Amino acid sequence: MNRAPAPFPQAGTRSRRLDRLLYAAGLDFDVLLTLLFRSWTIFAGGATALLVPTFLSPSQQGYYYTFSAVLATQVFFELGLNHVLVQLTSHAAAHLRRVSETRFEGDVRWRYAIASLLTLSSKWNSVMASIFFVALLFGGVWLFSDKGSLPTSQWMTTWVVLIGATAVNLAFSARLAICEGLGEVGHIARLRLRQSIAGYSLLWLLLAYGAGLWATAAVPIVNAIGTVWWLSRRRLTKSLDLQEPSPASDWSYSYRGDVFPLQWRIALSWVSGFFIFNFLTPIIFVHQGEVAAGRIGLGLTIFTAISTIGYSWISAATPSLSAHIARKERAKLNSLFKRQATRGIGATLLCAGGFLVAVQFSGHLVPKLLERLPPMPVLLLLFVTTVVNTVVFSMAAYMRAHKEEPMLAPSMVSALLIGAGAIVMAQYGLIAVVSTYVVVNVTVTLPWCVLLFVRYQRRVV
Repeated sequence: MNRAPAPFPQAGTRSRRLDRLLYAAGLDFDVLLTLLFRSWTIFAGGATALLVPTFLSPSQQGYYYTFSAVLATQVFFELGLNHVLVQLTSHAAAHLRRVSETRFEGDVRWRYAIASLLTLSSKWNSVMASIFFVALLFGGVWLFSDKGSLPTSQWMTTWVVLIGATAVNLAFSARLAICEGLGEVGHIARLRLRQSIAGYSLLWLLLAYGAGLWATAAVPIVNAIGTVWWLSRRRLTKSLDLQEPSPASDWSYSYRGDVFPLQWRIALSWVSGFFIFNFLTPIIFVHQGEVAAGRIGLGLTIFTAISTIGYSWISAATPSLSAHIARKERAKLNSLFKRQATRGIGATLLCAGGFLVAVQFSGHLVPKLLERLPPMPVLLLLFVTTVVNTVVFSMAAYMRAHKEEPMLAPSMVSALLIGAGAIVMAQYGLIAVVSTYVVVNVTVTLPWCVLLFVRYQRRVV
């Protein structure tokens, strides 16, 4: 008796299998969109890493990456406010329920509390964005005129447009942070993915058509336009179902009582982070010139992009971590963190190792590529510190979800050691500078963070 062939699996069966696979990998909507965005960042960073050396001179490459490093000083002007907004909004949103994609219901007290954050943060970021523009205008003119070799005409106008677009993004970043706190992590990741695709596409076109350093302004300009457009279509006050944006004082968050106690600690930690993650390129620009700065800048950019991949899982889960804490669900909190952190660290190891293998093979095929990247010993050091940073970032996110900032002291001490070490070692070359960076992260930052994390994980409530 002949048996009929087995039927082809129905769409529903395939869908359920895919759902199970995504669940096992922890890829819900928020994580998946965050991961897609950061995966695209890896691809875009890799493509840009190839195109920049192709279409820019070694000196221009140095300016390109030093521009990016100097723009990172916006952390001095944001001062950790956006992170505070995510935490405070997440704790308030834990007492609300979403009835549609753009509407929340629940105790009016918590809806007014979130509205008060919106009003407070909008004023703060508008002022700080203006100060940022003026400070970087004059600071950049001094740095690139005094230490660089390119004529002013090749970078001045580009620098003004670049910091102007970045200031606009800073001004509106608080509203995006509040949306993330409301659980719209995936929607914002989708926005950033679209912005990034458009921005990098424009960047590559500008490079190909010989626009030089003007290409550096492409991504910030597209980001600014996209953010303004997206927020104009998504009125936060309306989503909270409030008629008046200014709540009664006893229902609102206050800057002095609620925001500042957490912000000043996070601000110091994040300012310290500038010296930990972005200080190396400007120091090498000053002591070894723009060509060497371009090499280390390219290496740091690639490994930073890889670390953002690994951080995607824990980043997307941050509002959920805060909600579990607000509802005193300690077992669920620890279980969620363990799953997300394990996946993120594993992804970092896989991506960083894959990059080193790719460099080893492609270097034989494209020798000029190795001339623009740091030497292999430096890349290996960056590999180590990238994995360590993913571990530290994950544990820090867990602790900060408690509306506390325990990383202040470790961050400040690490920043002091790395900053001082980089200044002293810059005269000895890239390997000496990066070795200082890695040694501090491995022997100071990581053990300190682990000790703090264990204390938080053992809390009863």
